[in-house]
Amino acid sequence: MAINQLIPNFDTEMQILNELSPTGWIIGFNLTVYKGAEHLQTTYPESWRTIYETKNYFFGDPIALWSMTRTGAVRWSEVKFPDLLGVLKQARHFKLNYGMALARKLNKKRSFLTLSRSDREFTDAEIMMVDAKFKIWTELVLHEADLTDGELEVLRALRDGYGQADIAEHLSIAESTVKQRAISATKKLGSNNRTQAVATAITRKLI
Repeated sequence: MAINQLIPNFDTEMQILNELSPTGWIIGFNLTVYKGAEHLQTTYPESWRTIYETKNYFFGDPIALWSMTRTGAVRWSEVKFPDLLGVLKQARHFKLNYGMALARKLNKKRSFLTLSRSDREFTDAEIMMVDAKFKIWTELVLHEADLTDGELEVLRALRDGYGQADIAEHLSIAESTVKQRAISATKKLGSNNRTQAVATAITRKLI
């Protein structure tokens, strides 16, 4: 399934990255050294990508090395791996002067997100915001939402057009329980409301 089908409000979310990272970003899910990323999206300049691939910079890139061996979030300037090939120096020719890197590992599947800009370091608040989004995205893409049977039952009933009171009666539970299950499922799926949560669950073939 394409990445834009796995992440709710994909275009809006990617626009946020574009505004925050005007000189380019790259995101990859389920990464291995030998096979690359299962899902990959980037806005880095094509000329820089060509140089990076032609010179095999990946194997000498301190940011890539950090992303493959660490988890969490870090500014490029805080990465301590040596830049033996001068990758970051070359990147500055394309205005990739400042950046942040994020990496997660779920069930042996590694994912990463790197953002760059030309004018300043990313703030703590920006890093925290992107990190929160990235955690949700990795769980969605790697099928780690962990919806309970009860939450799935409520989503199915919502899909079929039932209201909260009808669902409570049908499942022999309190309306407050229906509401809580709907809220929990919506949060786990990274959705803004019940309708979007149902659409996401359908897209991912969970219901």
